[in-house]
Formats: sequence, C-alpha cells, structure tokens
Amino acid sequence: MTKSNFEQFNDVNVEFFEKAKLSLLDPLGLYLANDVKWIKLNENWNSLKFPVVIGGKGQPILLLHGFDSSFLEFRRIYQSLKRNFQVIIPDLLGFGFSPRCATNEYNPSKIISYLVDLLKILQITNNLKIIGASMGGSAALKLAFEISDSIDKIILLSPAGLFGEPKRIPFPLNQIGASFLGLPQVRKSLCRQAFAFPDECVGEMEEQIASIHLGCDGWRNSLASFAKSGGFAGTHKYIQNIPIKALCGENDRILGKKEIENIRKIENLNFVGLQNCGHLPHIDLPSLSSKIIQDYFLG
Repeated sequence: MTKSNFEQFNDVNVEFFEKAKLSLLDPLGLYLANDVKWIKLNENWNSLKFPVVIGGKGQPILLLHGFDSSFLEFRRIYQSLKRNFQVIIPDLLGFGFSPRCATNEYNPSKIISYLVDLLKILQITNNLKIIGASMGGSAALKLAFEISDSIDKIILLSPAGLFGEPKRIPFPLNQIGASFLGLPQVRKSLCRQAFAFPDECVGEMEEQIASIHLGCDGWRNSLASFAKSGGFAGTHKYIQNIPIKALCGENDRILGKKEIENIRKIENLNFVGLQNCGHLPHIDLPSLSSKIIQDYFLG
C-alpha cells in the first residue's frame, strides 16, 4: 500500500469521526470530542494522524481507556480535571477512532510503543501522571515501567489484566469473537454489565457511546489481531516504586469479587473500594472519582 493510500484511509477515518461526533447524544461526550486534536506521528506509524483529546493547563495527565472503548469513556470527569491539569486522552492503538492502517499488528507491545512515541511528539518528559481504566490500567503499568523516570503518580480505575498469562485466541476464532462483539444485543449487554445499577443508569446515550466507534474502517480486524496476541496479562509485575492508587467498585460484575480481592492484596497499592459502583468509577461516580484523583495528584 502506497503512502497516498494510507493517507486516503486516514482521511476516511477522520471523516467518520467528524460525522460520529455530530451524532453524539451526550453533551459531555460532544464537549470532549470537540477537544480532539489529530496528532501526526512518524514513519513508524506511516506518518498517520491519531485522535488525541488535549485540554486544560497545568501538570500533564495521560488517561488510558479500556478494552474496545474510546476516549469518550472519560467524558464525565474531563471538565473537572482540565481545570487543574493538562489532560491528554488518546485512543489506544487499534481502538476507538484510531487509524487501523498504522500497522499490521495490534498487541500490547505496539500499544506501548505508540504511547511512547506520542509522548515524545507532545514533548512530555517528566512529572507525568497516568490514569488507566480497566485494560488501560495494565497499559498504564507497562508504560510506566518503560518510562519510569517520566512518571510521577498513577491511578488505576478497576484495572484489568493484572494477573494470569496472555490467552491467545487463534484464527478463525479471533475473527468470530470480534464479529460477536459487534452484535447490537451483545454491545447492549456489555454496556449494562459495566454499571452498578443499569436499569437506572443506562440509556440511549450510554449505549451509543459504547458502540459508536464500531463504524471505523478496520474495527473488527484490529480487534481480532489484539485477541490473537493474547492482550494484556500479568501486568502487576510491572508495579515499581511509583506511587499508585487503585479505585475499584464493590459492585464490579466484570472483574468480579475474586479479582478485586486479589487487587486489594497487592503490596504498595493504595486500594480504595467504592460502594454503589460498578466497573467504571469515572462513569458511575464521576464527582467522587474526580475528587479522589485531584486530591491524590495535587497532594
């Protein structure tokens, strides 16, 4: 594929995002989407542009979303955080609205390489704070291990992938699984499962944001490639002497009670259990989560 072909695919991706943005029902999602900047990376990524939310002034915070999600996941805490920090929210490589022609492989190693290159382009070399949600928690730990001299503090929100070994899903099961995850009823069910009280908290706005990025060209193939790699696993071994706090919902039905208890037992981890909260503290309890984040990062 020639460079012009890559640029054409990237333009298609940008056009899809602009249309998707205009369709957003959640005003907080639209507010967040309006701060997207398209950051051009080097030849390692075919000189393509990647969507990155950048807003606010102050010390930098990097927010990393979960599996098969997007930057929109942080819509309920973004406005609060940008009052005191420079907030940076990329779509992880192969997820969200990121261009799917940047590489032929989508795996944890590539995701970390992408984040390292992004931080170089943004000239962020020290005092970086990271928030990682669900799978983004594992990404945060691996990234911090790679660039430890640049990291100040970390907050993990219901981190996933801290234990176990990678479970590689071979072809064609990886493609079948990705197609299954694209089914409307499956998306709706997964969205509801993430909330502590879905009957009261999940409506059309939440379901739209959970699925809006599926229209990106190459969504299924990048997801299948990531599944084939085995994804993030066993990342608690990357925990070092960087201050870390973990927020977990006591009603988390995705991680489950056993996983949360294992997280609670990790040494050098400042664990906080949140009542009436599911898998997404920043969505279920945004005001409380934002206060804990700011108190910890500014303290």
